[in-house]
Amino acid sequence: MDNLESEFVQIHQEGIRREANIRQALRQSGLIKPHIIDRGVTLLGDTLIHMGTRLKEHAYTRVTAEEASVPSFLIML
Repeated sequence: MDNLESEFVQIHQEGIRREANIRQALRQSGLIKPHIIDRGVTLLGDTLIHMGTRLKEHAYTRVTAEEASVPSFLIML
């Protein structure tokens, strides 16, 4: 009985692997489009990355130095 169950599980796993390999090959070839939820999550992730990058660039604005209008000895006091 154990042998029959393990054989059934093995056959089932082979079917799942075969189906996964076929889906992966079709996706890579461009014959099927990803599910709408997958595309939405990908788009959301890309948007969040873009927003984070822009915020980071804005936060690190370079400080510019201007020449002082007073003599340097006064600044040292």
